[in-house]
Amino acid sequence: MKKIVFFLFYTNLIFSQELSSENFYWPFYHSQNIESVIGVKKCYIRQEPSLNGKLLDSLSIGYKVNVLENTTKTTTINGLNLSWVEIEYIYNSEIKKGFLWKGCLALGVSKRNGVVFLTTIDSKFTKKIKEGGFEYSPHFCNISVKAVNQNYKLLDTFTIAKQLDESMFFENSTINGWGLKNVNSIYRISLSGEACGIPTYHYYFGWTGKKILLLPQKYQVGDAGIFYHTEEFIFPNEKKGEQNTIIKQIIEAEIIDENIADNKFLVKKELEYYSWNGMTFKLIKTKKIKPYIQIEN
Repeated sequence: MKKIVFFLFYTNLIFSQELSSENFYWPFYHSQNIESVIGVKKCYIRQEPSLNGKLLDSLSIGYKVNVLENTTKTTTINGLNLSWVEIEYIYNSEIKKGFLWKGCLALGVSKRNGVVFLTTIDSKFTKKIKEGGFEYSPHFCNISVKAVNQNYKLLDTFTIAKQLDESMFFENSTINGWGLKNVNSIYRISLSGEACGIPTYHYYFGWTGKKILLLPQKYQVGDAGIFYHTEEFIFPNEKKGEQNTIIKQIIEAEIIDENIADNKFLVKKELEYYSWNGMTFKLIKTKKIKPYIQIEN
């Protein structure tokens, strides 16, 4: 089933991104007149939706464009089979139209204290993994988080490789540094699926004013009232927070008997403590809480 997707520039609004094993559908698959932003250092605008199309202009990272329409023309670059979109943009005070490959657009954008944080998917590849006597080759994607100033200058980039085969939705937001040493603000991206049992992953990055730093990640998953797994962070400036420490609270719950009217869950709770030295984190200890029974409506 196709989805209608909405994207508002410089907001923390969630938007959808459909994903299959063959293609990523950036958030402009069915929508028209959607404002977006260039996500790569330099993007070439063509007269036709093709790499062979006449070159019209080149736009820098952070440049705003208006996506008019998604075309049926596709091109595979770095393993990503994506369509071309027709855009409208202002160049030298002139309103112009052209085409760009969709991989040049940012998935999400968030702005804080004069810095623009954006996310792009740069490439797709397979990797052989051996586990439990089996070998398989899942798809991975290089996901980049970028910091850009108001003059369209790229300040820093941090790239992670993750599996996205079951991910359908993307969200991004920025918050303050919550007392973390050397961190001015925190940028978070989230990737999730639409079915029960598919995890939602949250990736956190700290911004020092010059560099993007990797913070611990968390995830959550559940299945129709049968079980759930949640993870929450406690940062230094939050209630029960500790200096130079990131605490992750992990809760796992599983229903005791599906045939009983009362939804009784066996709940297991664990705390992970990560030290933070202003640049990197390290797991230093874990604390298990005695399991208990909880009745949920």
